Amino acid sequence: MTETEVAALTRAYIVENFLYMRRDFRFQDGDSLLVSGVVDSLGIMELVEFIGAEFGFEVDPAEITEENFGTLAGIARYVVAKRACTGTA
Repeated sequence: MTETEVAALTRAYIVENFLYMRRDFRFQDGDSLLVSGVVDSLGIMELVEFIGAEFGFEVDPAEITEENFGTLAGIARYVVAKRACTGTA
């Protein structure tokens, strides 16, 4: 699975679960999810649960960082790298 595919699946989840009242809200893959108001800290935890379940691995709490979960681009990079390391690619 490519970073583009991961970002698309994650974007669809975010729109469905966090932006259901603001479907016209637009954000780029590099935009901060927290700063732009897409998610809050609880939303990040929900996103972490989704990522683990959707992509078939457990997210280590130490990996829940701004770099890995702050943007769609960061999430996509993290998922592709994690899947490669865990053999779930």
